[in-house]
Amino acid sequence: ADTDLRLCKYFGLSDGWWLRGQANYDTAIARESLKKVLKKITPCELIAA
Repeated sequence: ADTDLRLCKYFGLSDGWWLRGQANYDTAIARESLKKVLKKITPCELIAA
C-alpha cells in the first residue's frame, strides 16, 4: 500500500490504482491455474439468481 500511494501521488492517479491492477492480475492468474477445479464447483442454488 505504501508503494501504491507513492506511485499514485507521483503519477496523479487515484489511491489504490496500482493495487487494483495487481489484484486484477493476480485474480486472472489464479483463475487460469484453477480452471479445472473451478469447473467442478456447483454454485449454491440458495444464492444463485
